[in-house]
Amino acid sequence: MKKGSYTFHGTVFKGSGRGAYYVGHPEYVKRFKELLGYAPFPGTLNVKLDTEEDIRQRERLRLRGEGLRIEEFHVAGERFSSVNCFKGRLEDQAIALLIVAITDYDDSVLELISPVYLRQKLHLKDGSAVSPTIEYYSR
Repeated sequence: MKKGSYTFHGTVFKGSGRGAYYVGHPEYVKRFKELLGYAPFPGTLNVKLDTEEDIRQRERLRLRGEGLRIEEFHVAGERFSSVNCFKGRLEDQAIALLIVAITDYDDSVLELISPVYLRQKLHLKDGSAVSPTIEYYSR
């Protein structure tokens, strides 16, 4: 497998807040620690992609499914979706792109996690331009 990276370009926006529930769920936290080496801040940084090429690249990552994978699981009758995680960086911060099997968003949106609150650490607000770099593997 060959390692590559891609730098996306987009704009920060406020999501529904549901990411905080899922990313902060103890079972996901345990699995993120195993795969990524850290417990994420309980929430996602949502980025609306700027270009068609960025959207196509996000779609390729989703269709390949070659990230670090968390399989679907159930807790107390509640279904938790499978997730592919792709490590990366936003400025000097470790991040991971989450490609979730069941999500409110299409391929024009990135859902990013990090061990820190990215909005605060990087002084981001709705409308801030960001360029996260994501690592991937290809055959």
